[in-house]
Amino acid sequence: MREQIINRFNSGDLARAYDLCQAGLQDRPDDFWLKHRAVLCLIRSGALERAFAAYHEYRLAEIRHDEDCLAVGARLLKALALEAHGRDFARQAVESARKYADVHARTGGHYPAINAASMFMLAGEPAQAENFAREVLYGSFVNTPATPEEAYYRHASQAEAYLLLGDLSAARSTLKEAFRQDPENHLAHATTLRQLRLLVSVLGLDADWLQALEPPRPAHFAGHIFGLGEGERQLAISSETRLRDLVDMTLARHNVGAVYGALAAGSDIIIAESALARGCELNLVLPVPVSVFVDASVRPFGDAWRARFDACLERAEKITELTSDRRILSPETINYASLVAMGMSRMRAQVLATRPLQILIAEEADPEDPHAGCGTLHDGAVWSDCGLDQVRLAYPGQRQAMAAKTQDSGLEPGFRPAMRAMLFLDIAGSSAVPDDRVPHFVRSVLKSLAACCDDLAEPPLHADSWGDGMFLAFTTVEQAARAAESLRLAFAGIDMRAEDLPTSLGLRIAGHFGPVHEGEDPLQKRPSLFGGQVAVAARIEAATVPGSIFVSEAFAAALTMSSSDFRSEYVGQIRIDAHMPEHRLYALRALPVKAAARLRRARSARPAKPV
Repeated sequence: MREQIINRFNSGDLARAYDLCQAGLQDRPDDFWLKHRAVLCLIRSGALERAFAAYHEYRLAEIRHDEDCLAVGARLLKALALEAHGRDFARQAVESARKYADVHARTGGHYPAINAASMFMLAGEPAQAENFAREVLYGSFVNTPATPEEAYYRHASQAEAYLLLGDLSAARSTLKEAFRQDPENHLAHATTLRQLRLLVSVLGLDADWLQALEPPRPAHFAGHIFGLGEGERQLAISSETRLRDLVDMTLARHNVGAVYGALAAGSDIIIAESALARGCELNLVLPVPVSVFVDASVRPFGDAWRARFDACLERAEKITELTSDRRILSPETINYASLVAMGMSRMRAQVLATRPLQILIAEEADPEDPHAGCGTLHDGAVWSDCGLDQVRLAYPGQRQAMAAKTQDSGLEPGFRPAMRAMLFLDIAGSSAVPDDRVPHFVRSVLKSLAACCDDLAEPPLHADSWGDGMFLAFTTVEQAARAAESLRLAFAGIDMRAEDLPTSLGLRIAGHFGPVHEGEDPLQKRPSLFGGQVAVAARIEAATVPGSIFVSEAFAAALTMSSSDFRSEYVGQIRIDAHMPEHRLYALRALPVKAAARLRRARSARPAKPV
């Protein structure tokens, strides 16, 4: 069973890993490995309050001979502290620091020592922080780093220690050496950069020196569609060559790494080709299946583009088809795909602790332009509204570029298309409620959740329920995210023991964002939502860990472009249904206004002004 749990955990299938831990504990209630792994599943899935309760219920703090069990308590308190503020932050930071100090005393490791040092400093106890920082620098560590990654962390810990002691020169040189030890481990680098930015912000130190160490920047790209040749709405070969040179210079100048966008004829393909030539990772986000996209956005502009499209498609790192719609593109789906692609690039930048860039091939937007509400000009406006860096390369052809072939997105009579953010809720373990307590369960639990929905400042446009499940639909992802957090807190506030209900009950909330069909339900004779995107939202719920909010990549990406009140942590790529492709899922957490975690998310050393 352990191997199954580890495989599920490493693949991101946290719900099944957690369920396996629970099943194993039924037979082996004293197995501390299963208890430890169950708590890790909850931490990784964002269910921090539930993880904290399980940590104490399992009495992991009493297991003094296992380093993992010792460290998980400190890690949990650190996660809770970074989401707190004021006195709560200081108290939890001190508790975390003391637990890390205890782990270090028992294991002698540099990792718990540097975490103790940093948490003491964040808690306002510099003397303790400096003591542990010196231990990191001058203590004797038995183990010699055996891999580049281990060597990286040893040097990174020392760089952090120098920073805590105020020696910026030594911190810079040691951190550079750490990056040289494991140069391609960008995720590890990002973890260090976020930690150091948090410390320099608290200590009031200069952060500009971190800029040079930032990894290559993710970028979103978009541009006008055009054909090649002479004539109206065509671009001469010589103009394409000059445009390609400008794209190459831009990619090099701004240290661009992974790129995200579509692959229409003209600008998209030119940028994608240039990125691939530089060794950048190409991620394609298409609103419809590839064949439909080709018919609308590539084939009409010349056979030469089709061959270049296929060559880029073959080398793409990831191809995301957001819908299974077989119709020609609509303006709504074009904007939807662009929003998701922009969000993906921004989420990637957050993971890498840098700032994303947008590269556009287009003229300056004209508010009176009838095309400003869709496509490239719309993308540019959305990105600019977020205050993110943007490079706009002038389109060298006629001001009015060719557009993709689109059609009105009308459906069958009685139906209309809409973009909706959807939530599915289910109470795991409700089948364990004894029959005689079911009416009480309905009144004390389901009625509480319904009352929470009624009290929302922005109530759902559509709501339905069956058994212990609920389905809610909203206009925007921000509304859905706020509703999900309110429902999570409402459920967490119910005292199951006092209500004589199983304490194992847990609320699972799943979210998705996408195009749906609105029409009348033939059975209930009232408006309802239909389509494959509704099914995606429903299937995610089954993969959600109780106490967590799991959302699709589309939901997380769209939310990233419109709100800083939430953090989306990558869970894994999960097959949510045997008849659906795997989906990348994220755990959603609300961040208090003054939470320290906010400092870790957004700040790059790069200037936040347009390029």
